[in-house]
Amino acid sequence: MVISGDLRMKLETIPIGSIIMSDQNIRANEPFGDKQDEEFVKNIEALGILEPIIVRPVGDHFVVDVGRRRFLSAQKLGYKEIDCIVRESTELDAMDASISENVFRKNVDPVTLGMWIKMRLAKGDISLSQYAKRIGKAKSTLSEWMRMTDLTIEMQEQVRSQAVPFRYALKVARLDLSETEEKALAAEAAKGGFNAFKEKVDGIAATRERRGAPKGLKIIRISFGQESEEYTKLQKLAAKKGVDLSNYCIKILKEHAKRAKV
Repeated sequence: MVISGDLRMKLETIPIGSIIMSDQNIRANEPFGDKQDEEFVKNIEALGILEPIIVRPVGDHFVVDVGRRRFLSAQKLGYKEIDCIVRESTELDAMDASISENVFRKNVDPVTLGMWIKMRLAKGDISLSQYAKRIGKAKSTLSEWMRMTDLTIEMQEQVRSQAVPFRYALKVARLDLSETEEKALAAEAAKGGFNAFKEKVDGIAATRERRGAPKGLKIIRISFGQESEEYTKLQKLAAKKGVDLSNYCIKILKEHAKRAKV
């Protein structure tokens, strides 16, 4: 059955064995079976699947782009088939659908969101500002999520586990700490808990943070002028890389210094 006159979308009942998870789903690698998942399975068992999952055909099978938990619940409950909205789409469409579905959920950690936003922007077909408008989120929010990818693996684990709240993870990311310092803070969070972690971060921040624009950003503005062609180009390049302008310019200068022969 064609949906709302859109020839690219139709409703079908498909055998479970013909469906797999899409690797473009941002939660594809998450384990399934925690307390919330079990409650969701019980809800499906009692009420059935009220909204079809969204799949796309790939070769002789279908992949789930939207509806991961509904699909996994149906598998667990032994469903033989499931109602699906079959949509002809690309991998980029699938990535966009998955990101859009998850950015408004409270239980998706900012590290995962940051990684996927960064991967999406790396495709090179859309800017940070354009993508923020597409998915209905502020550009600053997307930038803050992407800052989570600058953290060490150890700190990211603490953020994922909610031992370190997002606002404090962002504070750590903005402090420009060494890898050793950041790993030490992550260990403090794991061992001493949030209060001990917070005390150390606040102590470091008291000596490092400054009001107003970062010094690096001030230098960029003074050198080029905010309305100059060079400044605008730097802004676009930084957005394409998914980082703020100051950090992008610092990175360029560091790379240049490494290559330079003195």
